[in-house]
Amino acid sequence: MGEFWLIKDPLEIKDRMKAFKEFLEDEWNWDKPVSWQVKEYKPRRSLSQNDLFHVWVRDMTRHFKKRGGFTGTEDDLKLMLKYKFLGTEDVEVGKTTIPAQVRATSTLDRGEMLYFMTQVEAWAIDLGVKLTKPTHSEYSKLAGE
Repeated sequence: MGEFWLIKDPLEIKDRMKAFKEFLEDEWNWDKPVSWQVKEYKPRRSLSQNDLFHVWVRDMTRHFKKRGGFTGTEDDLKLMLKYKFLGTEDVEVGKTTIPAQVRATSTLDRGEMLYFMTQVEAWAIDLGVKLTKPTHSEYSKLAGE
C-alpha cells in the first residue's frame, strides 16, 4: 500500500519532509517511479462500522446456510463481499508486488465504508436477507436513516 505521513501542524512539516526524504533514499524501489499527492486526511472506517459489517456477515451466513447451498464460513462470505464490491489491488511488500489482492476494509475511510456497506445492504435485501440495523448505529446516522 505504501507509507503514510500525517501533518497536523505547520511546525511538523520539516520533520515529516525529512522522514519522507529518508524513506525515499533508503527504502524506495527505484525500478518504479514514486507519486506524491497532497490531500485532506480522512479518518479510517470506524470500529462501529466494522462491528456492524461483521454482524451483517453473521446474519447473511446464517440466512444462506438455513436456505441451503452455502457451505462457506463467515470469513469466506466476507472475502466474497469484499471481492464483489471493493475489487482487488496490487499490494507492495518491500520490493515485491503481489497482484490482485482483495481490498481490505481497514484501508477505507468512513465515507468509503459507508458506500461499501450500502452496496452490501442492497445486495442482501435483494436476496431476502434481514440485516440487523440498530437505529442508533453510526451506519444509520451516516446513511441518514
